[in-house]
Amino acid sequence: MKWAIKAQRLFDGTGNPVVRDALIVIENERITATGPASQVTLSEGTSVLDVGNRTVMPGLIDAHVHILLSGSLTSGQESRAATASQALLMGVRNAQLALQSGLTTVRDCGDRDYLSLALRDCINHGDLAGPRILCSGPVLTSTAGQLWWHSIECDRVDELQKAVRTLVKHNVDVVKLMGTGGNATPGSNPEASQYDAAGFQAVADDAHRMGKKVAVHVHGVEGMRRAVDAGIDTLEHCPFRAHGRIAYDERLVADIIARNLIVSLAMPATWYRLRAEEMREPRAHPGHLWPERYETIRRMHAAGVKLVVSSDQGSTGTQIDELPLLMEFLTDHVHIPAAVVLRGVTGLAAEALGLEDRLGTLEPGKLADIVIVDGDPLADMSAMRRIHTVIKDGETLVRDGAMLWPTPRLVALARG
Repeated sequence: MKWAIKAQRLFDGTGNPVVRDALIVIENERITATGPASQVTLSEGTSVLDVGNRTVMPGLIDAHVHILLSGSLTSGQESRAATASQALLMGVRNAQLALQSGLTTVRDCGDRDYLSLALRDCINHGDLAGPRILCSGPVLTSTAGQLWWHSIECDRVDELQKAVRTLVKHNVDVVKLMGTGGNATPGSNPEASQYDAAGFQAVADDAHRMGKKVAVHVHGVEGMRRAVDAGIDTLEHCPFRAHGRIAYDERLVADIIARNLIVSLAMPATWYRLRAEEMREPRAHPGHLWPERYETIRRMHAAGVKLVVSSDQGSTGTQIDELPLLMEFLTDHVHIPAAVVLRGVTGLAAEALGLEDRLGTLEPGKLADIVIVDGDPLADMSAMRRIHTVIKDGETLVRDGAMLWPTPRLVALARG
């Protein structure tokens, strides 16, 4: 089936300027042509969907979610109390909410009992509508380390190597390492590295040997340094914590750039919900590190770090459909350019996941993962909360903001 979309604006995710009065041509699951309508030739009989004063852009990618978690204010406690069946059903709920919010791809950065892989496979098989999911399975952490209760606990290099191989045996898409402690686990230290340099290197080497990228949770500068030296692919969070403060390290940032590594911000709602007031009146909130944290983001951007915009969905108070709120906060209050933020959830996010040859940009030959937004997010990022249409693999799954179920493809299969 061949058809086309006509729109006032096309943001293609490549870093190129917005195309005005644009056409994008789709055949089956792939894009075959894009550009100004005056330069795109349509074959006779091609159906054209004119979406008017809307913006067409690549399907959104959230590179750091926990799809089995609710994201409520007590999501951590709920997760530890939930049965496997309850957790999987929460994943189904989140998958459908993700689609409605424009997410066509997510990377799950820590599950339990490999349940996210079952959800991934169900969606890939066409039995359930949801985003494409890349799964880490359980994370690797030290004994009593960050998120130990749903993790593979490892303390020695040989234990880390065996755990990486076990994850690969279970067919994960990516390996997730807890490089430092974290706020979600009482008794772990967010500033301190959970492993020595040999531990970081062992995980990177074994995962890369078997063709898997590595994502590493790092809050402290010490852990960040070891992750960079090991060549770990994406650094998650990166608030530069050391000695009870934010300690931005220019040399470390230069090494991140030199090694072409990617920083995935993985900023849960506690980083931005109601923080605008604190940024306006920092003296009214003594002791808070938020303004310093935001400054590290500005400085990384100015230095040329590749910044992926990701939500850490599932962590306390962060719902899977709230990535647009983080995008708004970064543009309106941290003053990151809108085009940079949008590329951080499209083309650059695809690169972080190793999917840049298939996803993230609207170019001929790429899969037709497309979002149509009411308004112009480059002028007003709140437009990202107004998702009109979501197309995945060339199939329309959301129209007028509502899920289409069963999908046309499932109907065709049922009819034989």
